[in-house]
Amino acid sequence: MAIDFKLPDIGEGIAEGEIVKWLVNPGDTVEEHQAVVEVMTDKATVEVPAPAAGTVTELKAEEGDVVPVGDVIFVLETGAGASSGGGGGESGGGQSEGGAGPAPEPAAAPAPEQPAAAAPASGGGGGSTIEFKLPDIGEGIAEGEIVQWLVAAGDAVEEHQAVVEVMTDKATVEVPAPAAGTVTELKAEAGDVVPVGEVIFLLQTGAGAPAAASAPAASAPAAAPAAAPQPAMAAASSNGSSNGAAPAASAPAPVSSASGKVLAVPSARRVARELGVDLAQVPGSGRGGVVRRADVEAFARGGAPAAPTAAPSTGGARPATPSAPAPARPAAPAVSLAPGERETRTPFRGVRRKISEAMVRSAFTAPHFTVVEELDVTELVRLRTKAKAIGAKQDVKVTYMPFIMKACAKALMEFPQLNSKLDEESQEIVTYHYVDLGIATDTPNGLIVPVIRDVHTKDVMTLSKDLMDLAERTRAGKVTAEELKGSTFSITNAGNIGGIMATPIINFPEVAIMGVHRLMKRPGVVETEDGDQFEVRQYMNLSISVDHRLVDGADGARFLVRMKELLEDPALLSL
Repeated sequence: MAIDFKLPDIGEGIAEGEIVKWLVNPGDTVEEHQAVVEVMTDKATVEVPAPAAGTVTELKAEEGDVVPVGDVIFVLETGAGASSGGGGGESGGGQSEGGAGPAPEPAAAPAPEQPAAAAPASGGGGGSTIEFKLPDIGEGIAEGEIVQWLVAAGDAVEEHQAVVEVMTDKATVEVPAPAAGTVTELKAEAGDVVPVGEVIFLLQTGAGAPAAASAPAASAPAAAPAAAPQPAMAAASSNGSSNGAAPAASAPAPVSSASGKVLAVPSARRVARELGVDLAQVPGSGRGGVVRRADVEAFARGGAPAAPTAAPSTGGARPATPSAPAPARPAAPAVSLAPGERETRTPFRGVRRKISEAMVRSAFTAPHFTVVEELDVTELVRLRTKAKAIGAKQDVKVTYMPFIMKACAKALMEFPQLNSKLDEESQEIVTYHYVDLGIATDTPNGLIVPVIRDVHTKDVMTLSKDLMDLAERTRAGKVTAEELKGSTFSITNAGNIGGIMATPIINFPEVAIMGVHRLMKRPGVVETEDGDQFEVRQYMNLSISVDHRLVDGADGARFLVRMKELLEDPALLSL
């Protein structure tokens, strides 16, 4: 049976994806769930797996092509012996019009394992039951956590409609339905950690489940309140009559895909469901008009005020971007408390649990040792003031971090033992002779560590541009999977929030992490030709935590002494 494999909605509400790299050639034999092609969306680069075992007979797109969701990207020929795992039934129902005939035969194989699924299969008329297995979402992760079901048993769904939110180590994605039909059973609960390849829900397909008929029923559970779809239909008339000029300016902002689906990042969809907001009315400030979480929260607080964030985002609003996530944190507990209720309970899952797992692994694997050094950064403050004015002419926001990153890269090249990792499998110490810095970034979804590459080769102004771009995309949820891995050393900076000293936890498997702390103005003793004198100076603390298995405390101290030399006399950065 030939399967016309269509580019799926990989969960971000994106209308198209770019073919980055084919991992197979025509004529190659593939196994079920084997990666076939790398696809880039606005949010991530993912490897799309084969829906069943078989032979790839044709590639329908070339590398570099931008393909709409739903277009056929390759043809897979499956044989009688390649459909035993239920994958053939899955793809036959979801990707091929001719699946109604041969599909029941593959579906019969898993019947002994799933006797309960046989009843819905026969009750659906001429259709078949798809056992949908948790796919490999592209990061090479062996398991995923069920964050939230977007449908309930008995709900009708469209092909490519989001069914469940799944969290991996890299991202939260919405997994779509492979075909139109009715969800007959959910095989996992929210909070369960499910291995890749395990069945997570059953989908009954058949001639009686057209996409148009299932659309109203499918949208109801996704939007939470039953009344939510109605404002979506009334949006056009209300925008034109109610609020005059303000809605007129924001009306074009929400961008829809070819299927009419509003383009939004997963976190925006989740918050919209929780707050009962209709995404069709929310102006999007992301690239291409994509709706971000901050847009939904701003709309929920005041409706139209979300629109101004989109217009200035290309220029004057950039300095305000870091402040955007700040209200997003308090917005999470915006749940109304019942009278007399004094506490709330939130399931411990999603990004927060992944961060917890990483911190525990680091703290209990690498014995931490922390050193702190005080720096007189008065000269750095003066230099940054000049650089800030220069950067403003180029629409670049220059902070202290690019100077610190440049000094860090210079020091790491001199102390490479801090720029390394322990390969525990081969029992080898891997030393890097380049510097890829992980920059811990505070986002509404938790602490994310995107990576800036080859910092040792870049000047301060280039680092400022890279840092500004990466921070904006990270907070907007648009950073790619590739940009979240491969760092050789990390920096965490809470100085703009507060705190004079901290002992950061290492971003494992790195062997060191540096903390940047609050800038303080106070009297200091300065040596002059006339002797010691008191002056008002600017001070800041740096701390470094090291993995004591590979790095001694003396190494950490020497590294900070070098950082002190470079930042107290920033002219040295150019030498």
